[in-house]
Amino acid sequence: MSSTSSKDLSINTRYSLQAPRGLPSPLRSTTSSSSQTRSVSSPASTRLVTAHAQSLDPNDEYREPTSLDDVDEPDTLMSCFGSLSISSLPPLSAKDGVSGPIVTRFPKPPPPRESSVLGTREEQRKIYLGPKLSDRATGGPDAGPLIDRFSCLFQDQYDCVSNPKGIVSLGVAENFLMQEECLELISTALKDNFTPLDLSYGDSLWGSRRINRALAGLYNDYFDPSEEVKPEQIITGVGCSAVLDQLFYTLMDEGEAILLAAPYYTGFDRDLIGRGRVRLIPVHVPVGEEAFGPGCLEMFAQKLEEVEKEGIRVRAVIVCNPQNPLGRTYPRSTLLAYARFCEERDLHLVSDEIYALSVYDNKDFLQAEPFTSMLSLNVEKELGIEFDKARMHVVYGMSKDFCSNGLRVGSLISQNNPLLLRAMANTSMLMKISSPADVIWSALLLDPPRLKSFIQTNKSKLTEAHAYARGWFVARGIEVANSNAGNFIWVNLGAKLGFTDASSEKKVFQKLLDGGVYIAPGSAYHYHIAGWYRVTFSVPRGNLIVGLDKIERLLGLSPTYSVVN
Repeated sequence: MSSTSSKDLSINTRYSLQAPRGLPSPLRSTTSSSSQTRSVSSPASTRLVTAHAQSLDPNDEYREPTSLDDVDEPDTLMSCFGSLSISSLPPLSAKDGVSGPIVTRFPKPPPPRESSVLGTREEQRKIYLGPKLSDRATGGPDAGPLIDRFSCLFQDQYDCVSNPKGIVSLGVAENFLMQEECLELISTALKDNFTPLDLSYGDSLWGSRRINRALAGLYNDYFDPSEEVKPEQIITGVGCSAVLDQLFYTLMDEGEAILLAAPYYTGFDRDLIGRGRVRLIPVHVPVGEEAFGPGCLEMFAQKLEEVEKEGIRVRAVIVCNPQNPLGRTYPRSTLLAYARFCEERDLHLVSDEIYALSVYDNKDFLQAEPFTSMLSLNVEKELGIEFDKARMHVVYGMSKDFCSNGLRVGSLISQNNPLLLRAMANTSMLMKISSPADVIWSALLLDPPRLKSFIQTNKSKLTEAHAYARGWFVARGIEVANSNAGNFIWVNLGAKLGFTDASSEKKVFQKLLDGGVYIAPGSAYHYHIAGWYRVTFSVPRGNLIVGLDKIERLLGLSPTYSVVN
């Protein structure tokens, strides 16, 4: 046990991630609700900067404050993770006068959450006196506080030269290990491949025939599909978030539910709830190895029965493979179990495979499964059952495997559902990728030798970076979950520091943030066991070292032995 105990995890909420500009700050309950006067109170960050600037020693380190000036209930970044929760749409109950799901051509929008600061007209008038905004835009979870705080986090990122007092971000899934290769690719691709046609709307409503042909080649060469992927079976969009938003808006009606294993990628809350207004129902699968076994589908069956008794209609299942935040690939047997479950319950099956090619070697986890795409399954042949292939959809993007979150290229592959593709074509222009992004990735994907070299180099760098980060935590007696894919590791600080409660997890998170390092807490991923955090290792080595040093100092850790990588 570390000398640091849970009672020592006090936090100083001096630093606020409330952006200095951006969305309006939620007003306190003490603010007048009169609809005749506009609030002229200054943003919380301005009040805090003024208050703290008066009391700080000019020689002290200082940066923007990171929590609102409310000791009892600070609006920290951690608290904002709850604003996009799985319960964003309340379940139907007897008091609503409904005994089952509402089935209409245009379902009535669910009532706003009580926690939303924009949900009712009266609440809106506290910060806005113009004409009423739509219920579908304001009645759901309020992402404003989270957006503001993340905006400030991104604006205050550590740089050893330009911003040495900034926050070291080890909590965002970005890969900086291939920056030189990416920059060289971008410069040559645009110089050699950009054409006059790329200045127009192009030759397709959802990308271009060029990018669809290039992506089809990628899937056929690297995803081992059971049937050839054709360009016309692909729709592209500005990143997987946009593709998921459009996909579930098309697949499901408001209030219908999706089952997915927890912990799960917190961005699903934003991507699916924000506009599609569907429900995300976490299934708390067994801890450890069993979480990736076919037996976990028994938990899905139990959860499905439970929510259907509440009048909630489940329409789909999402499997994230490789899994985020656990960073592991699923065995083929488990993917087949997902397919069987969805066939038996007549559900859509969506496989998010955005980390498919970011699989690395882990010498401490030699039994790790290779990546298996849902595209590769021949369910009828392998299970001996009838299987409607129209229910299976795969989502993939360039952000993670090709180290370019900012270029925004995502895609949907649905090989046996032309009606879905036709329906999505109606709104595909809303997420049409830019010509430069199209050109860059088409150039790489249509150059097989260069593509192979890129993937292999990235794998090698991920392997080395993972070994360094894993070794660092293990040397300090911290449990690290087995992983073999993605940009992050899953570490159990709670066991080391002696706590098992959500409150302490929040305090550790805030203490680290106040000290200048950001890692993502497990509760942000709807994990029901406190103490786990996701730590990104695919950052520049200098940044990683500085961030880990801060964690060591702030939490009172010390190595028990040295690890050489």
